[in-house]
Amino acid sequence: MMPIRPTRTRLEYLLVLDFEATCGGEIPKSESEIIEFPTLLYNLSTNSVQAQFHEYVKPVGHPKLTEFCTELTGIQQATVDAADTFPAVWARFQEWLQSIGALEKPDNYAFLTCGDWDLKTMLPAQLAYTAKMQPGFSRAIPAPVDCWLNIKHSFSRHYNITGRGRGMAGMLKYQKLQLEGRHHSGIDDCKNIARIVTKMRNQKWVPVDDLPKPT
Repeated sequence: MMPIRPTRTRLEYLLVLDFEATCGGEIPKSESEIIEFPTLLYNLSTNSVQAQFHEYVKPVGHPKLTEFCTELTGIQQATVDAADTFPAVWARFQEWLQSIGALEKPDNYAFLTCGDWDLKTMLPAQLAYTAKMQPGFSRAIPAPVDCWLNIKHSFSRHYNITGRGRGMAGMLKYQKLQLEGRHHSGIDDCKNIARIVTKMRNQKWVPVDDLPKPT
C-alpha cells in the first residue's frame, strides 16, 4: 500500500482494479504489457458497485499472445487485435475518473487491489515502456491512482489471520463464497473482489481504518 496523501479525511468510494498482462514465452518481465484494464467503482454508502470501466488493450512490443497467456486469462488474440493501444485506453480511463469525480476529489477515493503488483509494479512499468516506445508520452500517475489498499492485508487484519495473506480464491473460500466467472479474467476478478469487500463491509469493515494516519 502506498502512502496516502495527508489531506485525506474521508473515504466514500473504492476503485477495485485488477490488470491482466502479457506473460509467458520469451517476454521479459520488463516488457510485459497490460492487455485488460478493468475497474469497478464501489460505493461505500450502499456497499455496491455503482459503475465500471472495462477495456482490452492491444500490446505493441510483443503483439502476439502466448498460449500460456491465453490459457491463463481467457483473452483471445482477436480481442486484443481489435483493441486500442495503451495510450488511448489510458486517456479514456482518466476521462472516466474525471466523470465520476475521482480527479476532482481524489481524497474521497482509494484504489483497492489484490496484492500490490497492479499499481506498484505493472502500471509504472507500462507507463515507462509506453514512454520508451512513444517519446513524449507522460509517465505521470494522477491522484488517486497513486495510492491503494491491498485487500490481502485488509482481509488478514479484519479476520485476525496471521501468516501469508490469502489470494482471491483463498479469501472467497474463507468467506464460504463461490468463485463467479473465470479466475484471471480481470473483470471477473474485480467482481469477485467486490463480493469479498461487501461481505467484509457487512461484518463492519471500515476501509478508512486501514489507511495510514496523517502525521
